[in-house]
Amino acid sequence: MNTTDGRIRLLVLFTAVTLALASCAPAPPVEEADGRTPITGVWAFVSETNTETGELIRDDATWSGIWVFTNGYHCLARMDNNRTARSAAELAELPLEEQVAHYEQLLNYSGTAGTYQIEGDTLRRQWDVSLGPDIIGLESVATFRVEGDRMFVDLPRRSEESGPAVQVIYRRLE
Repeated sequence: MNTTDGRIRLLVLFTAVTLALASCAPAPPVEEADGRTPITGVWAFVSETNTETGELIRDDATWSGIWVFTNGYHCLARMDNNRTARSAAELAELPLEEQVAHYEQLLNYSGTAGTYQIEGDTLRRQWDVSLGPDIIGLESVATFRVEGDRMFVDLPRRSEESGPAVQVIYRRLE
């Protein structure tokens, strides 16, 4: 890889990380009829399981996440706990390929935000902001249930390319 290609790749990765970090910017509030839904509040990631095979995909030992639902809006941010941090000075000392590798591992992050509606046990989310631009403007339809301090969200497969159907569990923080 030549230096120009490396710098362009580094710039693209840096831009992606910057957009990911901005994905949870607050939106203007929307009034709900009674002000709350069964999922209004702040939730912490617990686990994600492939419902087609029963395989645990990830859990809170390796990933962290926060999902906030308020006034008709949702914001979700999740990340791999094993990402490494380096100061700007440390990064400057690294060869270009190692700098690129550092920024690539930062992409073990997902972030979405938008609006949501609940109809019975159906959760409809509109994605207005996302680290993955291919889902912006799309709607996610899932079923959910709340049992005690746990929220179980069953997400169907969107397409053959989108990965398996999963159940994601969150624990209420607030």
